[in-house]
Amino acid sequence: MIKQSVKQESSFSESSSNSFKRQGSLGSYPSQHSDTDVSYDEEKTLKVEVEKEAALEKLRKAEFQGVAFAVRTNVTYKGKDDDDVPIPGTAVSFDVKEFLHIKEKYDEKWWIGRLVKDGCGIGFIPSPAKLESIRQMQETKFYKNKSGGTSTSSIDGNTFSRRSTPPSSYAGDEQEEEEQESNSLNPKMSSSSLPSSAVKEGGGRRKAFFKKQEPIPFYDVVPSMRPVVLIGPSLKGYEVTDMMQKAIFDYLKHRFEGRVSILRVSADISLGKRSVLNNPTRRVVEKSIARSSLAEVQREIDRIFDSARSMRLIVLDADTINYPGQLAKTCLAPIVVCIKISSQKVLQRLIRTRGKSQMKHLTVQMVAAEKLAACNQELFDVILDENKLEDACEHLGDYLDTYWHATHPENTRANPMSSLSKTASNSTSGSHLQLNVISSLKRNLSFRSSRRNRSRSPSPSNHQISQQNLNLV
Repeated sequence: MIKQSVKQESSFSESSSNSFKRQGSLGSYPSQHSDTDVSYDEEKTLKVEVEKEAALEKLRKAEFQGVAFAVRTNVTYKGKDDDDVPIPGTAVSFDVKEFLHIKEKYDEKWWIGRLVKDGCGIGFIPSPAKLESIRQMQETKFYKNKSGGTSTSSIDGNTFSRRSTPPSSYAGDEQEEEEQESNSLNPKMSSSSLPSSAVKEGGGRRKAFFKKQEPIPFYDVVPSMRPVVLIGPSLKGYEVTDMMQKAIFDYLKHRFEGRVSILRVSADISLGKRSVLNNPTRRVVEKSIARSSLAEVQREIDRIFDSARSMRLIVLDADTINYPGQLAKTCLAPIVVCIKISSQKVLQRLIRTRGKSQMKHLTVQMVAAEKLAACNQELFDVILDENKLEDACEHLGDYLDTYWHATHPENTRANPMSSLSKTASNSTSGSHLQLNVISSLKRNLSFRSSRRNRSRSPSPSNHQISQQNLNLV
């Protein structure tokens, strides 16, 4: 018994000593583990620094690259709230309906480009895949916190309203018009003749055929240079409107010599809406196919996009565009310029001076001018309502000059003095052009009245009319 107790004590002492040794080895292990953690953190930090340096080098190179393509934004993005930028503080923020020039693709999440605005530098722009991931995260937070907590997402709440936007496509509008026509032709199928139970359950005939709407894309691809479209003072194809627009075209040719392209467009580019081009078999398109085929419209739109890649000012001489709403849903995103004559009497006198051939269509031109004056002013980018042609030309020239500097920041930064001297020379040549245009228009518009009154001195009323014509054009 004594021997067994001694053996148990010895075995207990050995096990306790071994346990102390194991505890000592475990105590020394954390120091080795911390060394590996430090090395891992250093490698991670070094990798991040290398990636930032590579991203910064790409930004520097992209600053002097050409524009690959341009987009118009449909959402608001706040770059300061995004922590996933390759270089912190370089994300480009933008609002709805702003324009971006994309230089190149950085990765699946980011593009490199700039906001088309004077003084805005180059930076990282979220790609559609990046915006979609942010939207999904925002929706997840929204559904988890329905009590109304504040959201810190970098995308504004406009992304939620995108799904609830009513149908705004051209094809959808035409489909509604067709349904209204069919209802008027077949009154038996009107909503008032439906059973009350059907109206209660379906909420009327419209909801019974309601289809799920496609979400609006984050970006719309547009020309790299927004084309300029002149509208007014009345209908295209009549002498007064054509002469005034031609005078402005000549002014732009001289002021922006070497920087502008004037394209004559005979096709009806108002048919170049996304829904129409994507659904060429629609019955509403077949009605317009005799007037301008979709293939011809697509060729004209491709020509405008190709011309815009030269980064020159694009001015469209469109035969079929008379109202701003015709181009509102196209992919051209034009700069719409309205030539406005405030007094209808002045426009009427101008049309009468053009002879009997124009007097036949006086009513049509006056109605078109009234309809144009009733349009929403926000549909126009520039409104030329000056009394003198030289003032109207200077107004449009200054606007396009500002747009030129917003789209060509590298030229202004490279040699600002050369651009200033070039602008001064263009304005000087433009002033001589204005005198020639005014004198020629004055001769044309007052030709008939001067011929009638050649034998007698001009009366005060005739002098006032000719002075009004001079001030108008």
